[in-house]
Amino acid sequence: MLRPNHWVKSGFCLAALFFGGRFLSVESWLLLLPLLVSISLLSSAGYIVNDCLNLEEDRHHPRKRRRPIASGEVGVKSALLSAGILTSFSLFLLCYAYGVKEVFFLSTGYLILTCLYSVLFRSIPVLDVMTLSIGFVVRVISGAYAVGLPPTWWLVGCTYSLALLLGFGKRRGELVLFRKRGENVGGTRKALKGYSFLLLDSLLAASALACVGTYVAFVVVRGNFFLGLSIVPVLSGVSDYIRMAWRSEVVETPETLFLRSPVLLSSVGGWLACVLFSQLGNF
Repeated sequence: MLRPNHWVKSGFCLAALFFGGRFLSVESWLLLLPLLVSISLLSSAGYIVNDCLNLEEDRHHPRKRRRPIASGEVGVKSALLSAGILTSFSLFLLCYAYGVKEVFFLSTGYLILTCLYSVLFRSIPVLDVMTLSIGFVVRVISGAYAVGLPPTWWLVGCTYSLALLLGFGKRRGELVLFRKRGENVGGTRKALKGYSFLLLDSLLAASALACVGTYVAFVVVRGNFFLGLSIVPVLSGVSDYIRMAWRSEVVETPETLFLRSPVLLSSVGGWLACVLFSQLGNF
């Protein structure tokens, strides 16, 4: 019910360490630890609320019907009580670690945004992905404030365009999945009725171009040799993701992609190595 496999998305909180030159700072990693725990639990609370609100739709989904709430294994009242406990603990931890300041307010806004998505934006094509992508940006900005770094437009731009790429890829994967099974498109997500393969392919291409273009511009401005080399794994990773998105429904579960794509995994590893070498000169 908590979907711990989705906690990997909390890794976006670490983006400021890479963009701000703090990747090798143990102190910065420790400062981020309370945020990583809190934002992961807040995301779980959001998933619980979403599952309760969209119970009937999930019961018609080939995979989601096995979730604890949709299958009836966990009652709605018990689930919402769990969400309340997770939220209370997370906000207390954030308040204790960072005070009632930027990180606390951003994380609270993230929870509100998640609930608004479940109630309203989830059924509106394009706007659904754009809303979810803002959640990734909030994670990144929260991480920047947690380590005392002012968030930059490079950080926001790269994050938002990457989140759009992942989101539109997920929608395309869902569309492929339902077409293959011959099931009702939109039966589990109303927004899918407003999508087509042509539209999603165009949105994927535009998001990929924005993501790579913003990152390349950031690297050029920084003027670091090893950061320049990191463009290669970035291009490789984005290209492989688009290849998978256009080929099958595998991108319908982005949280497990690393287990299915050696190219994507090696691209992330290569990018991390380049970032590491680019910051060694600071120590």
